[in-house]
Amino acid sequence: MKKIITIAAALGLMASMGTAAFADSASTTDSTSSTTSVTGTSETVAEPTKLVPEPIISAGEEVTQPTVPLVLTVNTPFYFEPGGKVASVLAPQVVSTTGNRVGSLLGEWVEVYTWLGTAWILVK
Repeated sequence: MKKIITIAAALGLMASMGTAAFADSASTTDSTSSTTSVTGTSETVAEPTKLVPEPIISAGEEVTQPTVPLVLTVNTPFYFEPGGKVASVLAPQVVSTTGNRVGSLLGEWVEVYTWLGTAWILVK
């Protein structure tokens, strides 16, 4: 493997030297420059124009909808999608919910955070 890399590097080096040997020589040209004068006026604005009054959202105005924690009192199976196969079982504990809920004939599916990511629990 080392020999192949060495040969490839040598061929690449020879190819670049061959290209440089046949390249055109650099030529220089004389150029003259002329200067032109520009006249005009400029205006400095001390305070920029405000398009929107500041601040748009002030502290305390943001709307947050707190999610209600779910208290599990028995071993509860959880699913990766509502109505899917059982992924695993959660022991009795307090679980944080994402706020997503889906109703069905069997009860309500609630999305919760687990150690495997988000999952769904059927609440009857």
